[in-house]
Amino acid sequence: MWMGILILCGSLQAESCTVITTRELFPNMEMCFRSAREKAKKAVGFPNVYRAKPFCQVIPGTQKPKNEVDT
Repeated sequence: MWMGILILCGSLQAESCTVITTRELFPNMEMCFRSAREKAKKAVGFPNVYRAKPFCQVIPGTQKPKNEVDT
């Protein structure tokens, strides 16, 4: 499972940045980044958000091994 992460900044100063996570978990990286990018685009529409950077992080222990096949 993947968790979306956003870094929101109110100015050029690093001290103005806040890290937030999305509420939902995603089954793959592509879906996670699609959602995180959408949320980042919405966030920069607010006047107090200077920059929004989307990221995704895999949740350890939730990925299937690469050699495991769905049945």
